[in-house]
Amino acid sequence: MANIIFCALAGFTWYFQFFFYGMGDSKMGEYRFSGWTLHMAFIIAFSSLWGLILHEWRGSNPKTMRTISLGILTVVLSTVIVGIGNYLAA
Repeated sequence: MANIIFCALAGFTWYFQFFFYGMGDSKMGEYRFSGWTLHMAFIIAFSSLWGLILHEWRGSNPKTMRTISLGILTVVLSTVIVGIGNYLAA
């Protein structure tokens, strides 16, 4: 039963991510170009962190965990760089 609930929740969030992305994209004004980058970055970071919280990576070797951590850090850093670029452009 838990799998059915998680599947329904995944479908619900997948559908509504595009719904809310469209709402947010329309409000970004001249920085609309960075919306898709931010959208994808949050999807990657959130899903990776959620996998860590739910212990999907249990039993993985330390090198794999370092790679995941480095990937999440890279996504967060790239989001900060996009934000700084938008700030400097203003």
